[in-house]
Amino acid sequence: MPANEDGVTRRGALALAGAGALTAAGTPAALAASTTLRGREAPKVADPGIWHGDLWYPYVANGTVFTRSVSAMPLATNSAAMAARMPNLTQNSYGVVTSLNTTSYNIPTYVVDSTIAGCPFTTMTASNASAGSTLAAHVNGRIPLPPYATPAGGGDSSMAVYDRGTGIMREYFLCRKQSDGTWTAATGGYYVAAPRFTNLPTANYSMELTEGSSAVVAMLNPLMQVGISEARNGVIGHALDFTITNARSGVVSWPAKQSDGTDSNVDTPAEGQWFRFPPTLDLDTLGLRPFTLLLARAAQKYGGMAGDKNLFCHAFNVEHPATEIQRTGSNPWATDILAKYGSLDVNDFPWAHTQWAPVGWGKPA
Repeated sequence: MPANEDGVTRRGALALAGAGALTAAGTPAALAASTTLRGREAPKVADPGIWHGDLWYPYVANGTVFTRSVSAMPLATNSAAMAARMPNLTQNSYGVVTSLNTTSYNIPTYVVDSTIAGCPFTTMTASNASAGSTLAAHVNGRIPLPPYATPAGGGDSSMAVYDRGTGIMREYFLCRKQSDGTWTAATGGYYVAAPRFTNLPTANYSMELTEGSSAVVAMLNPLMQVGISEARNGVIGHALDFTITNARSGVVSWPAKQSDGTDSNVDTPAEGQWFRFPPTLDLDTLGLRPFTLLLARAAQKYGGMAGDKNLFCHAFNVEHPATEIQRTGSNPWATDILAKYGSLDVNDFPWAHTQWAPVGWGKPA
């Protein structure tokens, strides 16, 4: 959650079982509750200025902190205590420790190219950007955005729009579409990359926003979500971002830029603090569900971190299906991906086996 929010509405209605909770009709509960992605007209596949390519395959942030190896990651002196604490941080009576966000509480990411004639634009006003500031110059005013854009369901109502033509990467929290078609947001943040985002490894290794925030750590969190293509291919090529039930108070661990943790226990991870599974651990022996095993393998190779706070349980985010629904009329998390893995219930994620790095591990000099 952005630092200037009070945390009252943040994730206050989390679907505790995430995508693993199915309705009687076999539809993920989060999607069944959504009204914004249903009842569409026929899908459109050729919208000027709207890019239907893939940020995850090939991975746009390859060579950044999101793809560094964690095989030689040093361990915090209290790493084992942190691993033991993770399952006990949750604050619900449903037995849910870990969930998966497919259509709610994740970050829909729309990719446009404002240099193409016909690219759709709208007007955005983020409350954290004061008039005349550089932040306002990048996140407010006339911005490119698909007309079908919708924020994630749930209390966060987050979304991001990445402009391939200019390289401007914008992220917003608590978005609301007004009756006249314009948008407002509680907070916005940005980073300016090269066109087509080709310079991310050299210009923004830490994957931090330049100013502002949407997720609390003020980073390019959408790129740590599990891509639809990654789930289909069965391989995740980057570190994982998750929302933590609570985080260490007063501690910010690079690459995070800020924190909203309120837990004073020294064994509670800080936002931005890296974790992994031991390189020698045979994950196949743990009896994990197939999608959980997919997540665990990525964490063993690339690690992961808490990028925001959650009020009930830990939760991993996946690529929001809004663009694919617009293009194909189908939500892959409810159809072919669900069929591939059998379940998207990740409550068996083995936190007790995790290892944790010291605060700030790997920060460049």
